[in-house]
Amino acid sequence: MNKYMMATKAIHKLGDISSDTPDLCQISSEDKENYIGMWVEGLGFFNVKFPKGTTRELTDEEIDKYNKLYYAINKQPSYKLEIVRGKNA
Repeated sequence: MNKYMMATKAIHKLGDISSDTPDLCQISSEDKENYIGMWVEGLGFFNVKFPKGTTRELTDEEIDKYNKLYYAINKQPSYKLEIVRGKNA
């Protein structure tokens, strides 16, 4: 599983790293109650648990927005997410 979703609640082994407003996260796996992944932007915490009840699919407008943006980590080359409508899984 590798998909992008919108979340607010986020729990890491070091504590609550939630967002006040829905923000983009990348999901790599799931368990019964949570999606597991990381925030796309932030401090780089891995294995973050995003409760399924507070995490949702992206809207078409959000897909359009995020497909126009570029991301970079430190001095690495920037990249685009290239979220494909209907194949976000």
